Amino acid sequence: MSQKITSRLATMAAKTFTKQHLRMAGRTLGPILVALAVSPIAAHAQGTVDLTGVTTAMSSVEKTAMLGGAIAVVIGIVFGVFQFMGRNIAGGFMAIGGGLFAGIVIGFAPQWVSSLTGQTISMVVTHAAKVMA
Repeated sequence: MSQKITSRLATMAAKTFTKQHLRMAGRTLGPILVALAVSPIAAHAQGTVDLTGVTTAMSSVEKTAMLGGAIAVVIGIVFGVFQFMGRNIAGGFMAIGGGLFAGIVIGFAPQWVSSLTGQTISMVVTHAAKVMA
């Protein structure tokens, strides 16, 4: 009559929540909780950012982005041609499409850079027309 009735859920919970698992969870969650507790204090301690001369630095980033976009397109097309020569039509289209997509993403980086530097919208539209042409 004194048989113990245990459910599957109770035995599974007893096997799952061991002291070792709780210690590991504490080691994992401890630093995260400390960081979350300190982050509002650190957010109020931030200073201001000096943006003088950033436009000249961003113009070099703009030129680098345009060059990187052109290189990505050329590399994608070259690898696409190699795939086509190897009779891998799907791989060729994927390589060319990937190269064009990379060129578009990297080519539009100057617009994102100019939006960060506060340049006028007309400059962005002029550059976008050059990129798309």
